Amino acid sequence: MTEQDREELKQCSLRIAELLYQDACEQERPISNLGAIESTIRTQVQEYVTPTIGAFFAKPSAGRRKDIPEP
Repeated sequence: MTEQDREELKQCSLRIAELLYQDACEQERPISNLGAIESTIRTQVQEYVTPTIGAFFAKPSAGRRKDIPEP
């Protein structure tokens, strides 16, 4: 991963964190200590983020590298 890619990923991750924090506050999810934060984030990522990433990797792509097998 290039430095530019890492920076873009960082910026996207910060935006995701903002959105998840906003959702946690609106839904009154627990974020009062490290354990609660971890649990809340894990739940949110499984609910909102992972399905999108999974769908991206699951769809066929003409530009997919040959050394990466299709799912």
